Amino acid sequence: MNKSSIDTILTNYRNLLNHVDEHIQKVEKQFPEQIACKKGCDSCCKFLSLFPVEALSISQAFSRLPQDMQTRIFKKLEHQTTTCPLLIDNACTLYSDRPVICRTHGYPIFMEKDGEKYIDFCPKTFKQVSSFPKETLLSVEQLNQTL
Repeated sequence: MNKSSIDTILTNYRNLLNHVDEHIQKVEKQFPEQIACKKGCDSCCKFLSLFPVEALSISQAFSRLPQDMQTRIFKKLEHQTTTCPLLIDNACTLYSDRPVICRTHGYPIFMEKDGEKYIDFCPKTFKQVSSFPKETLLSVEQLNQTL
């Protein structure tokens, strides 16, 4: 794959990330008092599956980190099997380049599992919220197909 193709793929991917971020910002405006997740809330930061385009984007972002941070992450990888190795001092080292699942985790998402439709969200993030307007939902299937 040539550089032009990679640039096009990453441009499209970043456009998707912008769309997801705009959606999340709208949700945050609708629930300003209920959202408890802030920097330092990292209980959902686990090893996750990535789509190839996300791995490519993270790889490029990782290569731009200072060498000492890269070394720190590699050392963490030697000892961690569950927590995301990019989580250093309770913060994501590649926050602006994090994948879609990290951007949407905890926010209301619509999905189907075993033929049943349901809405998933983090009850720690959305305290005292039990239902969501349709416009606040992201479809996992639609995101995955786009990726």
